[in-house]
Amino acid sequence: MEHPFINTQEGSVIDFKRILYRSLRYWYLIIGSVSLSLTIAFLFNRYTIPVYEVNASIIIRESQEMTEGQMVYNNALVNPSRNYFNELYVLRSIPLIKRVVEDNNFNARIFRQGKILTLDAYKYLPIEVNVLDKDINSVQFTLKIVGENQYTLKKDDVDRKALFGDTISLEGKKIVLTKQSGLSLQGKIGEEYLLEIHNSLSAARSYAGRLDASWAELGASVVNLKIKGENTAREIDFLEAIISEYSDYDLERKNQAATKSIEFIGNQLQSIRDSLRFFELQLQKFKDKNIVTDLNGEALRVFQKIENLEASKTTLLVNKNYYKYLEDYTNNNTTLDQVIVPSSVGITDGVLTKLVSDMMNLQLELRLFLSTERGQNPIVVDKQKRLAALKNDIIGSVKTLQQTDKIKLDQIEKQINDAEKQLAYLPVAERQLIGIQRNYGLLENLFVYLMQKKSEAEISKASNASAIMVVNPPLASGPISPKRSQNYSIALMIGLALPFGIFILLELLNSRVQSKEDVEKITRIPLIGGVGHNKYGSNLIAHKKPKSTVAEAFRALRSNINYFTGYDDHKIILVTSSISGEGKTFTTINLATVLAMSGKKTLIIGADMRRPKLFDDFELPNTLGLSSALSGLISFEEAIQKTQVDNLFLLSSGPVPPNPSELLLKPTVFSTFNKLREEYDFVIIDSPPVALITDAFVLAKFADHTLYVVRQNFTPKETLKIIQDYHQDGRIKNISIVLNDIYKSGPGYGYGYGYGYGYGYGYYEKKNENYYED
Repeated sequence: MEHPFINTQEGSVIDFKRILYRSLRYWYLIIGSVSLSLTIAFLFNRYTIPVYEVNASIIIRESQEMTEGQMVYNNALVNPSRNYFNELYVLRSIPLIKRVVEDNNFNARIFRQGKILTLDAYKYLPIEVNVLDKDINSVQFTLKIVGENQYTLKKDDVDRKALFGDTISLEGKKIVLTKQSGLSLQGKIGEEYLLEIHNSLSAARSYAGRLDASWAELGASVVNLKIKGENTAREIDFLEAIISEYSDYDLERKNQAATKSIEFIGNQLQSIRDSLRFFELQLQKFKDKNIVTDLNGEALRVFQKIENLEASKTTLLVNKNYYKYLEDYTNNNTTLDQVIVPSSVGITDGVLTKLVSDMMNLQLELRLFLSTERGQNPIVVDKQKRLAALKNDIIGSVKTLQQTDKIKLDQIEKQINDAEKQLAYLPVAERQLIGIQRNYGLLENLFVYLMQKKSEAEISKASNASAIMVVNPPLASGPISPKRSQNYSIALMIGLALPFGIFILLELLNSRVQSKEDVEKITRIPLIGGVGHNKYGSNLIAHKKPKSTVAEAFRALRSNINYFTGYDDHKIILVTSSISGEGKTFTTINLATVLAMSGKKTLIIGADMRRPKLFDDFELPNTLGLSSALSGLISFEEAIQKTQVDNLFLLSSGPVPPNPSELLLKPTVFSTFNKLREEYDFVIIDSPPVALITDAFVLAKFADHTLYVVRQNFTPKETLKIIQDYHQDGRIKNISIVLNDIYKSGPGYGYGYGYGYGYGYGYYEKKNENYYED
């Protein structure tokens, strides 16, 4: 079956079979990780203060909905323009929310202190906190209920006892704690609470940050309000308060223009009233002293003409007064107070009305900004520039209207002068009566006109109603945080992902050969067999434990060699590896042992003359050996020793020579190996590591087959690439790989401890010390 893996980069793969086996092998780590993650999720859910969401909806009624005042008199006082794009900002404006905070004391909070959690005690304690100092800095007190009508406040070393309803001053902060009537503090006496008082502006900013206002849908006038908090009762009361305050603000905004108009007209009427009384008294005195009390036909005609002209003049004079007021307002007013609209005094010029309306809206927006923003705020600066430009346009429009009215007034004055010349032909008494009646009529018409405008403004103000209507009152939903099910799911995933992630990371970081699949992925050199872990502490395991599974693995290796070399005797087998410690000496000894035990005359040659060790395992001397024979000191026959294993002989390395490589290059070496081939059935050569010393390449020329030993979890994968290159370029031919020291078994490790030959090895204990010597 194809081995499943994913290439991550060259030489690095993820073997899912191996990861699965590792997860099954270390199941307890996965259970522990999941248990720990779920425990953390449980504690998080248990000790996290729940957060709730409170929702409400209001509708901002359309301006087309007519009130009673509009039915009587439809003017700009009852039909103000509304920019719906500003309403959401107004709802979340700091000044509006600050008024709500101060009116309802939302900047004061009482907390219940538990061992772990500190919870808002709003509505839990029947106590209301009234903060008298609005600009108080944030401060904390310890509140203790000592009786039904008594409490103590403590901060640092200052401790004050007071009755509910009394005003107390602590550190310069004046506050009043009031117990709600009809409610008892039974069960709460003796308990301590935490009282926090914050600056009203900072509390307003906090609420503004949590308050969400949005249109229900595009084109609708329904606004959805939403706020999140830990105490549903507090957030419900806040939404109710903000809706009420917004409704009052909307009505106040509508009434401002009418109120200013009534005030302006009232001041005008007061000055006219005195003059009207004076001329009324003069008229009465004239009638008492003179017989002429009525005008004849010609006098009456002239008087009526003058009276009509005076009425037109009165209107122009009222306009003139308003223009002067508007000039003074635009030039000198810096408080952004509400301005009187032109229509309230009868001025119907569309350009001026539009400019004043725009200025009113812009001033309203600036008041909202300037109540909280200071300095060079770019938005404020831009709006101030626009306001200055509007005022310049208003002054320009006023000057144009003043010039127009001056032309009209000059014309009326000329007509009045012409009419007065006609009065010169009338008797003196009639002329005097006309003069008195003319002044009286002028003032009377002006008074009636202003009284009419004042009545209209008062009707408009009385008929105004807020356009804000509650659709859905504030209601709380279930807790939105913590999300218990989601937290448990995330904890479960993290608990599973963490150990699996570690297993994958270990797999990616592991650059050692782990299985036959690793060998097959990197090189085309055939794998001849596998050998299990040696737990016995001796390299002579095939001799001392002939029935062990390791001995059986070498017997299987002996059989597999016949497939590569044929069944004829007199073969030379070279055993090598890449680096020291991979078990080539162990493989050499036990392979030679099973060959000798099968009746084959076998010779082991210790060709690693730099680090001779073979003689130690057989407990033989190393005074004479291969180096001695190649140096011509003794013959090969004299250097060969008999071992304790029947049919097994040893040609040890001998004393370490100064020039091992040069000894192997002597011309006599070739004939010597041919002679040994003829004399022995098998010659097993234990050579130095091929990646470190070139001796193995020299010896490989005399070998019929080369065994390349790879040790599980020890041999670097890169060395397999090196030996593959050596094989491809022909420096080493007839080579196969032996996977040694297999102590990890199962899926992903290739050999299920029969090493592929049916010998179960799953019962082996944890890997012991390294017994593989080179």
